[in-house]
Amino acid sequence: MSKFEDIKENLLNSFDKLNEVLEIELRDNFSIIDHKGQSFIIVSIDYENNTFIIRQNGQNSIESNFDSTKLFNIENAKGIAFIPIDGKKGLLGFGDSYCDFIFFDDNNLCFVEFKLNAISLAERAIRKNRKKAISQLKNTIALFDKKLSKNYEGLELEAYACEPKIYPDDGWEDFRIAFLEEVGILLFKENTKICK
Repeated sequence: MSKFEDIKENLLNSFDKLNEVLEIELRDNFSIIDHKGQSFIIVSIDYENNTFIIRQNGQNSIESNFDSTKLFNIENAKGIAFIPIDGKKGLLGFGDSYCDFIFFDDNNLCFVEFKLNAISLAERAIRKNRKKAISQLKNTIALFDKKLSKNYEGLELEAYACEPKIYPDDGWEDFRIAFLEEVGILLFKENTKICK
């Protein structure tokens, strides 16, 4: 079996609800959006009408007010497993503070937290958002470490705290270094993952 199949099997054995939320995406390039407190793979985008289609419970749903600045993009994929974590239809639902979603392929397993709706440029607000995102990522990683006994089937782990492009880089390096030292995983603030 491939690493992809091995980690999928390990996750299915560790989380009872996983088969209800796990999605496999085969497109090379696609985007994920946080919509009404839930992460979804975007099926298609109609830029002319400013709408997008997401799949909910096996049904396509047309949504309005598309905003391309609120996306996490996955490029050069060869097959991705997507698992919404937070939200009503997420693996863990509402409750404790976890990241928005994870995804994996045959090389990486990535934890992702959206903070793209933040609008304040006050230094205090930025620090608070970054701390919250990092806390949510740490909580999710700790839970997965426990459930999987830290067996990620040889996949490289990454974490993404997605911020608005208007956020300055000031202070980011300190968060990144502290996260790496404490968790042992690279932390990125990019909104795009280019798969190997």
